[in-house]
Amino acid sequence: PRRAQRTPARCRVCGRTLTDAGEMKLMRCADCPSDMDEGLYERLREWRAAQAERSGQPDFCVFTDRTLMAIAETCPESSADLARIPGVLSRKLRSYGADVLAICAGQEPEGAAGGN
Repeated sequence: PRRAQRTPARCRVCGRTLTDAGEMKLMRCADCPSDMDEGLYERLREWRAAQAERSGQPDFCVFTDRTLMAIAETCPESSADLARIPGVLSRKLRSYGADVLAICAGQEPEGAAGGN
């Protein structure tokens, strides 16, 4: 019996098969142009810094820069969309998903008012 093979990750810009972990996280080749929303990326970085400070962890423990870039490039509209981004594990989806989706929708995350 043959083993089921995984579908290789492909660049969403040019279609090339991706082998580099960083490229797979972004779902595009390092050389392909980014369609990242720079403003969204900066808002996500500010939010991440506040989350990290609140939890006493380094920023990358919340999300890495590449994961934030992938979020800013895809601008997920639902938990399912967010869960498809490499680096957004179920624990992080539960902990941070609502805030990230609010930021992507141009809203203030629930925890931003300092109420949590």
